[in-house]
Amino acid sequence: MRGFRKRKKEETRQRIIEAAFQVFVRKGFKGTSNREIARRAGISPGLIYWYFRNKEDLFRAVVEAKSFVFPLQQMARTMEDAPPQRFLSQIVELGKALARDPTMVAAMRLLLPEAIRNERVRRVFVTRAIRPGLRAVAAYLTAQQARGLLRPFDPQVGAQLWMGLLLSQILLSRLLRIRSPAPIDQLFAEALEVYLHGILNPTIPKQHRNRER
Repeated sequence: MRGFRKRKKEETRQRIIEAAFQVFVRKGFKGTSNREIARRAGISPGLIYWYFRNKEDLFRAVVEAKSFVFPLQQMARTMEDAPPQRFLSQIVELGKALARDPTMVAAMRLLLPEAIRNERVRRVFVTRAIRPGLRAVAAYLTAQQARGLLRPFDPQVGAQLWMGLLLSQILLSRLLRIRSPAPIDQLFAEALEVYLHGILNPTIPKQHRNRER
């Protein structure tokens, strides 16, 4: 019985998060009310406060649920021994999935400008999505440096440069709708080659760098 109640509680929580995501995408953080979220979720407005302290707490849960940071953190843990090209290629696949998801692109188009204007929204994005993702990549780069596969450089700088290469392509082509000189897959592939050319240890034989690809 206890397990059933716990499962129903988690199902309700996820339903609220999904409803909130849909409303936030349409109306932004400021324009969204808990009443509208509750209507979308099919619950009473007061029930939201059993699961979330306030709208900012709910928005934080939405960012965590919809962010790429959790799969990125899991990859960094499970692929710690994978060669750089294999690990970074998996991040490329995450980027492709994000760029091809119209709902996620719509959310980024609406909420990122709001994060620039609204300090509370910006803080949630940075602390719950951006920084954890960068730390996961930096941890992987650190491990690869210890194995001698990467040249010496600041892993935090390397993580920011890598994620910037990918996210900037989504920003330009999907959010700003600037006509791209090539499909997003090709842009990501070229970004991977450019980045790898800069970080790999030139003294390591090529066949060793690409082992287990």
